[in-house]
Amino acid sequence: MVVTGRRWGACAALTAALLVGACSTTPSTPVAGPGEYVVQTGDTLYRIAQRHGRTTAEIARWNQIKDPDQLEAGQVLRVVPPGGATTTAATPPPRSSGGSGSAEKAKPTPAPRERDPVVPPASRRSDWGWPTQGAVIAGFNGNSNKGLDIGGSSGEPVHAIGAGSVAATETMRGYGSVIMVDHGGSYMSIYTNVGTVGVKQGQRVQRGQKIAEIGPAEGGRAKLHFEIRYRGKAVDPRLYLPAK
Repeated sequence: MVVTGRRWGACAALTAALLVGACSTTPSTPVAGPGEYVVQTGDTLYRIAQRHGRTTAEIARWNQIKDPDQLEAGQVLRVVPPGGATTTAATPPPRSSGGSGSAEKAKPTPAPRERDPVVPPASRRSDWGWPTQGAVIAGFNGNSNKGLDIGGSSGEPVHAIGAGSVAATETMRGYGSVIMVDHGGSYMSIYTNVGTVGVKQGQRVQRGQKIAEIGPAEGGRAKLHFEIRYRGKAVDPRLYLPAK
């Protein structure tokens, strides 16, 4: 079964839509070993990467995935780097107790690769800009609002905040059209309530490039809902974007 991930279905909140997928497993689904994951029906490469704290580029590279739309239910994917922390290190050989005087020294075990911190340092990014120039009408609080609501006019351009690759373009109930851009380093920008979408999945974009337009007014005012996520966790965009 080809799993395209083109429709994610209804969700109660954006976090659930981005990070949680309803999965079903057939009896023939193989069991994943250490550092592996079995693709479930409805999975997308983006969901799998976020679930394991990785980027889509890393998962694709470790599994030689050329087309992210061609995942199959039951497919086993590596979700840690080859030789990563889940791989058991070989026990160093003991020193020789013989009398030859030529005992071989054990090679030191390489230190495990450090994982990205769960919470990134709050610092402004000189390589990022605002997605639109409107005023912030609702700020981040981490609960009811996991990003910023930026006022504007229907049809006003929406720009990529920085260079990256379009991870997904979706239509989600309650959010309209949604664009997700992977900026590398476990950072993702998310643009919702957009109307016309001008990019497609897998496309490279640059800072300031127009990727969409603000959608029609809802509740009397047109706006862009914008988020920045780090390893899938929403962070306050104002801590990373230029001051204004």
